[in-house]
Amino acid sequence: MPHSHRSMSRPTRKRRLGIGLSVLTTLVLLLLVTWLWALPAYIDQRLSQTLAERSGRQVTIEDVTLPPWRHQVTLDGLRIAGQADTPVFSSQRVVAILDWHSLFESGWRFERIDLEAPRLQLIWRSGGAWNLAQLFGSDGGGESAPLRIAQLNVSDGRLDWINRRPDKPLTLSLTNLALEARHYDNSDDRPFSLQGQADWNGGTLKGEGEMGFSPWTVDVDLDADQVPLTTLSGYLTHVVRAEPAAGSLGAQIRLRAGRASDAGTQVNGQGVIEALVMRDPKKDQTIARAERFAVEGLTFASAQPELTAARVSLAAPWLDVTIDEQLDTNLTAWRPPASSGGSEDDGSESGSSEDESSAGQGMHYALDALSIERGAVAFNDRHLPRPFELDFSALNGEWRQLDSDQPGDGQLSLEGQVADGSPLRIEGAFDPLGDVMNGNLNLHFERLDLETLAPYLREFGGYAVERGQATLDLDYRLDQGRLQAQNHLVLHRLKLGEEVDTSATELPLKTLVGVLKSDDGTIELDIPMRLPLDDLGSVDFGSVAGQAIREALENLVSSPLDTLSEVVGDGGANHLDDAELAADGESNEGGTGDKDGEDASAIYEHADTRQ
Repeated sequence: MPHSHRSMSRPTRKRRLGIGLSVLTTLVLLLLVTWLWALPAYIDQRLSQTLAERSGRQVTIEDVTLPPWRHQVTLDGLRIAGQADTPVFSSQRVVAILDWHSLFESGWRFERIDLEAPRLQLIWRSGGAWNLAQLFGSDGGGESAPLRIAQLNVSDGRLDWINRRPDKPLTLSLTNLALEARHYDNSDDRPFSLQGQADWNGGTLKGEGEMGFSPWTVDVDLDADQVPLTTLSGYLTHVVRAEPAAGSLGAQIRLRAGRASDAGTQVNGQGVIEALVMRDPKKDQTIARAERFAVEGLTFASAQPELTAARVSLAAPWLDVTIDEQLDTNLTAWRPPASSGGSEDDGSESGSSEDESSAGQGMHYALDALSIERGAVAFNDRHLPRPFELDFSALNGEWRQLDSDQPGDGQLSLEGQVADGSPLRIEGAFDPLGDVMNGNLNLHFERLDLETLAPYLREFGGYAVERGQATLDLDYRLDQGRLQAQNHLVLHRLKLGEEVDTSATELPLKTLVGVLKSDDGTIELDIPMRLPLDDLGSVDFGSVAGQAIREALENLVSSPLDTLSEVVGDGGANHLDDAELAADGESNEGGTGDKDGEDASAIYEHADTRQ
C-alpha cells in the first residue's frame, strides 16, 4: 500500500505543476499582449489627447512601440497640425525613455527624448504671444499636466522662426539642426539650458544659453559664420532703406529677450561683413560696396529703440552719389525708414508690449568712430544737359561721435584725391544722423583740373573750358538745414573756349576773366552762397550761381576808380588782352584801347545795376 500511495501522488503533483505553469504562461502572454498592444494604445491615446488639449490642434501618431521589458517608447510619425499641409511640429521618430513615475502620476516625466528629423514652426504673433507657449509652458492656472524632460536631443532638425509682428512677416530658417537641451520643466518658470548648431542659409550658426517659453525668456550666445547678409534683409529694412545685395556675415553676439532683458529685445556683440554690396531698392542699382565692413561694440535695444556701435571700420568702400534729373539724390537710401505709423492689426493691439508702444518714437543711432581706408566715391549729376561725373579715391580718415540725438557734433577728418590726382582734404563737424542737418565743414581741393567742372561752366557760365586749374577752400556752415558757404577760389591759367549758351548768364564772362587775372595768370574770388538743403528740388541753381558770382564782384565794383584805371587808365587800354594772352603764353600786337575802355565801363554799369 505505501508503494501504491506514492505512485498515485506523483501524477497529482505533475498535474498541479502543469496547471501552475499554464497559468503562469497565460499571465505572461496576457502581460505581453498588454505590453505590446494595450499599453501602446493607451500611451497613444493619452499622449495624443494631452498634446491636443495643450496645443489646441489636432495631433496624430502613426505608431507607438514599446520594446519588451524596457521603459522606452518609440513614436513614429508624430504630427501636430498647423496651417494647410504644413504641421506646426512633426518628427519622423521620437524615442523616449520614460521615468516610471509617469505611469502612476499625472503628467509626463522623461529621462531622455531623442527627436529624429523634427520640424518646428515657432511663430511670434502680432500680439507678442508665441504659438506654442501653451504647449511648452504653463497656462498659469495650476491645472496643466507637468512635463519634465531631463535631456532632449535633436538630430537633422529644422526650425522656422516666423515673426508676424512687422507689417510683412519675416522668416528665419535653420536646417540640419543638432541640439541638446537639459532640465526642461513646464511647471517651473526657470529656463532650460541648450546648446547646438545648424546650417543657416549656406552659413553656420552655433548657440549656447538658456531659453524658456512661459514666461518667454531668451539669453543665448550666438556665433554666426559665412551667413549671407541677404538672410537678414527683412530685419535690415527697419534700420536703413538700402538693401543688401551680397555679403557674407560673421558675428559673435549675445541675444536677450523676454524676462532676460529689461529693454525689449537686446543684441550685443561684434561682427564682420565680407564683400558687402548694397543696392537702392527704388532703382535696383548698386550704390555701395566694401571689401570689409567690421563692427565693434554693437548694441541694439527695442524697448526704447536704440542702435549704437563703438567702432565701424570700412576697408576699400565705394559709394555712389547721384543727383537725378529732378534734383533728388540717392543719399536718402541711407536714412532710416520712416515709421509706418500703423500695422495690419489697425492698432487693435496697441500698447500690448514695450516694443509696440515705443515704435513711433524713432530709433536712436550713435557711433563712436567710423574709420575709412582706401575709400572711393563716384559723384554723378544728371540734372545738367550734359551729365557731370567726378570720382574721388584714396580716401582715408575717421568720423567720430555721430549721434542722432546730438546733431552737428560728428568730427570728420578725411583725405584723398580727385580722379585727376588733385589732393583733397575735408575737416569739420557734421552729423548726418540728425533730423536736421547742422555742422561746419572745410573742404580743400588743390589744383583741380577745371575741365572736370566743364559741365557746370557750360550750364551756368555758357562757355566751354579749354584749360585751367582751381584751388578751392570751401567753408560750409549748416544751420537747421540751411547752408551758408564762404568759398575762396583761386583759378590758375584759366582759358575759356567758345561760347556755347548765350542765355546762361548776362555777364561778359570772358571780359571779366581778363580783368580779374593777375600778372601770373591767377584769379582769386571769394564767393558766398546761401542755400536751403531741406528742399533741394525747389532751388534754382542758376539763380544761386548768378547771385554767388555777383557777390564775388562786389569788391571789384565797390572800387570803380581802381577798376577803371586797371582797365583803361595810363596806357592800360591793352591791359585786358595783354594779361589774358600773357597768361596763355601769347602776346598782343595791335591796340583796341577805345573798345576796351567801353567794355570796362559797360562792366561797371552792368555790375552796378545788378547789386
